[in-house]
This record gives sequence, structure tokens and C-alpha cells, in this order.
Amino acid sequence: MKKTLAMSAVFVGGLSGVAFAQSDDVIFNGTIADSCTVVAGSAGTIAASTDSTVLSSTEAGGSAGDAAVTANSAAYQVTVSAPTAFDSAPAGSDTNTTFAASYAASGATTASGVNAGVQTAINAGETTITVDASATKSVGTYAAGSYQLTTTVTCSTS
Repeated sequence: MKKTLAMSAVFVGGLSGVAFAQSDDVIFNGTIADSCTVVAGSAGTIAASTDSTVLSSTEAGGSAGDAAVTANSAAYQVTVSAPTAFDSAPAGSDTNTTFAASYAASGATTASGVNAGVQTAINAGETTITVDASATKSVGTYAAGSYQLTTTVTCSTS
């Protein structure tokens, strides 16, 4: 009996120093919704034609404006709207005036010479939209003063 007890004591003592390892996986789930953001970048500059009948970002001294469009899927289209009036200008400047805009895309999506109101499908990633705008007077000329107009870049689902 002494022999049996001694063996039991050794066996039990041997187990007390052994650690049992156990593991399991922790699962992470997530969903990313389709998204498209538009962030205005540089403002454009409109300059007058030599006869003062056109104010445009494409005239000498003018410059295009831009916006960054970031989409995480190809489910979106971008469009630019033309101005409908001056935001600020000398009195009567909107009379006999036609407004227009066009845009180009570079980066994840490329396009050029797209007229305002025409949608362009965009790829996932960042696309720079470069916008030109103009105001053309059919009768008369633009008076001296400060002028401001606005175009809108929109990203929407296809």
C-alpha cells in the first residue's frame, strides 16, 4: 500500500505544475456602405474677353476650379451644373446672359470636354474634376466690377 500511495502522490504532484493551453478564434465582421464624397478644391477665376461680352475661366487670365470626388465603388456618376445667374455682379449683368460650364476628370476616372448636365460614370478611387465656367452676353457688354458665379459638382448613384 505504501507503494501505491507514493505513486499517486507523484502523479498528482506532476499534474499540478502542468498548464493546459486552450485557444479560440475571435471573428470580426464589418460592412462598408457605398459612398461618394465631393470636396471643393481650388476656386476658379473668370476673366473678360477683349470685347467684354464673355466672362470665362478659359479667357486669358482665367483659371479652372476643381473638386475631389472619392468613391468606393463604380456605382456612381458625376455631373456638373452650369450657373443659372451671377451670385454677385453689377446690376443688370444677368440680362441677356447665357451661362455654361464644362468639366474634365482625371485620376481614377478620365474624361474631357464634358458639358454641364452630362453624367460621367466614375471608377472607385479619387477623381479630380476640373471645371470651367462662362457667362456670355448676347446684347451689350459686361460693366466694370466684381463678378461671382457658382457651379455644382454632384456625385450620385447610377
